[in-house]
Amino acid sequence: MVIPCCLRLILSDVWTLPCLHHFLLEFLGTTLFLSASLSAVLMLPAAAGRSGLDVMSAGNPRNLSHQRDLSPLSSALDMSGIVPVSPACPLQVALVFGLSVAMAAVCVGGKTHLNPAVTVAMALTLRLRLWRAALYVIGQLLGGVASAALLLGLTRDVTPVVNQVRLIQDVSPGVQLHQAVALEMLVTLQLVLVVLVTADVPLPPVVSPLLVGLAVSLGHLVAVSATGCGMNPARSFGPAVVTLDFNNHWVYWVGPGMGACLAVLLNDLLLRPRWCHPRDWLAELKHLYIPTEEQQQEAQ
Repeated sequence: MVIPCCLRLILSDVWTLPCLHHFLLEFLGTTLFLSASLSAVLMLPAAAGRSGLDVMSAGNPRNLSHQRDLSPLSSALDMSGIVPVSPACPLQVALVFGLSVAMAAVCVGGKTHLNPAVTVAMALTLRLRLWRAALYVIGQLLGGVASAALLLGLTRDVTPVVNQVRLIQDVSPGVQLHQAVALEMLVTLQLVLVVLVTADVPLPPVVSPLLVGLAVSLGHLVAVSATGCGMNPARSFGPAVVTLDFNNHWVYWVGPGMGACLAVLLNDLLLRPRWCHPRDWLAELKHLYIPTEEQQQEAQ
């Protein structure tokens, strides 16, 4: 009797217009953000001609397996004037990702997360119910898949193998997996801390997206050459699903997840304590999850 009542309460909370509207905003915002930002990873107006392929092959061992496939495409690349972005352009990639996430946040609303790691942090800090967080994460992952499929579909006639390889994230040669996880944790930590600050401190509506965009750009400047800078599981999940390549994919879930959890502990317990006593935390937890008598009667 208790379980069906809880399920009805959860459904009554999720199946509401505001919750479904937020789900749609997460999907559209993530699609918009990743469609704009991943285009910087896929292609770049060439000034170096064929050298872009050489840099790309040297920067990622997975490209060596495609070397035979890439050779027939080199002449097409030279004729089209487009080559993949090489690791020599981290500043452009960082700027595009930072500006695109700020643009998407402004377009769909500052209360959207556009990142499963941020949504998990909001749930852990009791700012969001777990079932709503799960729904928002689903919307973000679907947005990641939609953006990757859209970009690969638009560029299928221009260097399809190259674009598919560059879209997928993987750990760079010489970087150990534990180092990649630690790096992803650190860049996600600073991003989630900035998001939590913008949620707690009253700021003008345009300032919060810009601060988050700067944090995203900083993370890419730090980690793009080592891991491709996931910092957002939706960014890694979409290309992995579209290309069916999940090599080392767990790094881009474990690292951001650990970073989000550590940011929650630092923010709410040390930097800006929200609870003076454990019973204060318990009272807020009960207020968030335990329904009132009126809600229980409506669910019965």
